Amino acid sequence: MNKILLSFICFFIILPSMTSAHTGLESSAPESGQVVTEDLNEITLTFAGEIESLSTMTLVREGQEILLSNVEPNGKQMSGTLESPLENGSYVINWSIVGEDGHQITGEIPFTVKSEENTDQDSQIEESQTSDEEIIQPEESNKSAEGKKESSPNMIMNIFIPLLTMAVLVIGLFLLFRRKR
Repeated sequence: MNKILLSFICFFIILPSMTSAHTGLESSAPESGQVVTEDLNEITLTFAGEIESLSTMTLVREGQEILLSNVEPNGKQMSGTLESPLENGSYVINWSIVGEDGHQITGEIPFTVKSEENTDQDSQIEESQTSDEEIIQPEESNKSAEGKKESSPNMIMNIFIPLLTMAVLVIGLFLLFRRKR
């Protein structure tokens, strides 16, 4: 009976440390789903742990990459500077980091820019375009953004490792009881 109790205590002590071994995103500016109404000069991502210098991020609008100057991983943060204000529309920040433990983790942060200054310019541009093109483009960009969403290795490992640990524990307990009979 003492062995079983010791096994469960070890399991509950080891499990939390195994599942939190990877560095995850803690916060971002802009945040996921945020509607930005003012000029955005810098994008900042903050992670739970230190990130390596190989970490990077890109900004994408309708399949086109927008140049970020000076993308710098520094400790737990990574920041990139925008050379000019963003136009109104939907954007996605694609990030890829290498954590302290050497694992690569990726993710994306969608956000929207809706600035009043850009709204006047956009309304003039929209009037000159045909309405059919305007209706089709937003639907296509939403579908392409949905299709690009993938589960990160961090999420998969957070599910897989505890399940594997439990399976090993159950098999070990089964073998332990089988020997005593």
